[in-house]
Amino acid sequence: MKSNLRLLLGISLLFGISTGIYEYVLPLFLDAQKVSYQNMGVIFALAGLVMVVARIYMGGLADRWGRKPLYGWALAVCGAASALTPFVPTYWIWQTLLKTLRDIGSLTRETIYPVILYEEQRAGFLNRIGKYRGFEFLLQAGGTLLVLVVINLIGPGIGTYRVLFLIAGGAVCLAALWWTRFTETYRPQAQRILPLRELVNFDLHRNLLLIMCTGLLLSFGVTLSHSFFLQLFFIKHFHASEQVTIWIMVAHRATIALPLLLVGNLRIQNLRAWYIVGICLEGVTIAGAAIVPSLGWSAAIFLLHDLVGAGLWTPIQAMLIQRYSRDATRGTEVGKVLAWSSVGAIFAPIVTGILAAHSSALPFLASGVLTICAAVPLCWLKTDAPSPASATPEPVVL
Repeated sequence: MKSNLRLLLGISLLFGISTGIYEYVLPLFLDAQKVSYQNMGVIFALAGLVMVVARIYMGGLADRWGRKPLYGWALAVCGAASALTPFVPTYWIWQTLLKTLRDIGSLTRETIYPVILYEEQRAGFLNRIGKYRGFEFLLQAGGTLLVLVVINLIGPGIGTYRVLFLIAGGAVCLAALWWTRFTETYRPQAQRILPLRELVNFDLHRNLLLIMCTGLLLSFGVTLSHSFFLQLFFIKHFHASEQVTIWIMVAHRATIALPLLLVGNLRIQNLRAWYIVGICLEGVTIAGAAIVPSLGWSAAIFLLHDLVGAGLWTPIQAMLIQRYSRDATRGTEVGKVLAWSSVGAIFAPIVTGILAAHSSALPFLASGVLTICAAVPLCWLKTDAPSPASATPEPVVL
């Protein structure tokens, strides 16, 4: 394995630990500070709004400046914002600012990460990204489990949350320092500064436009249940303890890791069919979790949504985006597809806050239904040939 690939994997593991801590603790921290569901929705929504613009421009800057500097700054910003979260006022403006900065760093990394992985070694990309992402989710489970350990040692409370945020931020700052050892192999090809009209320029392969439409609906649907209300659903709807909820979240991370680790060993001829099946199964299981009356059955059904859903369709989507993006503007095109795909996540947290105020089951029920609807644009997807402007792809082994 190349040293760059080992470095990418190691940093993914550190980032996984940080994400497992941060994403679990943030909603509980805001809830403990008496931040309402509606204001939580605003915090998450405004952060998502900035992402649409930033993600496109970050991909373009990666084409113009190179992968290494932007990836390093993304890690540094993400780590600093995570560590500072519990030390600023909980007034929504301040928390929105930090959440936005943290997400800029996180999503810039998420945009550039598969691009670097693809450019380092195209052969075996699907298998590699599945395994790398799988290990990252396993470490996310480890990070969430670390939350339980710290709470048992120190006890619940604001002070404990501060310690956890410092650990989450410190792990990513360490990753940023480690990243300085990366050897840049990409040579910038797109030298122009992206104009504002680039935001609405959809000169993309037809398949990328379809994936973008699906992603927009999918981000809205999944975010309804997966933003700030995910762990609060089990706490408020079933009166589950914080410890029980942590174990559910640990299993949540682990169940997406397993199919990602195994996806490269499967042989599937019809990528479109499995892309659609994975999304539909995810929607059915999320909605099912809101319908059953007991905590045990609800948690069990919910935990299937990644095992039979996201764990299958996410690596297929990642591979297809890389395949149909052009080499000269790969960062820009990947960033554009992912940015417009995330538009649904802007509005979903606000809708979640409104739905949760009426019923704790409504965000999950609506999430499942809309996730199923996201598969509709894929009925027109054609995966028989890549873009002429792209490099010849590897044979599909899935």
